[in-house]
Amino acid sequence: MMFSRTTRTSIAALSAAMMLTLSACSGGAQVSAESSTSTSASAESASAEASAIPTPSPTPTGPSGSEIVLIHASMDVNSDSPEAAEVTEKTALIAFEQHQRLWNAWRPGNVEHTSDEELTRYAHANTLESLRDNVKEFQELSQEISPEGDIIFRDVKTKLIYGSSNEDGTVEPNTGVILRYCEDWSNLRGPKGEKFKDPQLTREIIFIRRAEDDAFVVADMKTTHIGCGSEATPVSEASAATQSE
Repeated sequence: MMFSRTTRTSIAALSAAMMLTLSACSGGAQVSAESSTSTSASAESASAEASAIPTPSPTPTGPSGSEIVLIHASMDVNSDSPEAAEVTEKTALIAFEQHQRLWNAWRPGNVEHTSDEELTRYAHANTLESLRDNVKEFQELSQEISPEGDIIFRDVKTKLIYGSSNEDGTVEPNTGVILRYCEDWSNLRGPKGEKFKDPQLTREIIFIRRAEDDAFVVADMKTTHIGCGSEATPVSEASAATQSE
């Protein structure tokens, strides 16, 4: 048996973290013990006591699960310089990392942080309706079959970094980035080992630098091909073939 999924939404459908604020930072308390110098026995006792105290494990300080954070560039990227373009691309990739994390949190039904206020930290307000549909579909999927495994996002490439035209004819650079990637569901299985139909999709996601706060947010997502790599079939051709069957 195979499960099917629509190509209309993200269910049918983000490279390393470059910003310090989104990096997993670690820290642990140093444990020290004073030993008496009066006798060697007391020194050995203090050493043994200190070694018995466990050292706290490093604790990640970045977001986790379905927590959503605003993502900003590490510098002003409103410039035509190569450095600004590079930082724009890196910031979009960080936003894509959040996209990956959220989808794999939502997939098993973890939708704790999905209020409109929180979702607009991740996506433009114009996409909220479709994003709510995505979250609802993930919830339904988790309730119906509760698949095991993670969605794999791979082969991420920058398709385009672009600017926007202003009313006075000037162009503001680095206002958007289009990433193309493979979204792979082949690692997911139903309770009896069932696979998903069309487990691999080639998708594109657009991140824009939102005017009001300069945060990098999702503006659009779409599936361009069924499958990934050289054997992928354009969605238009795949749809036509399905209709003719």
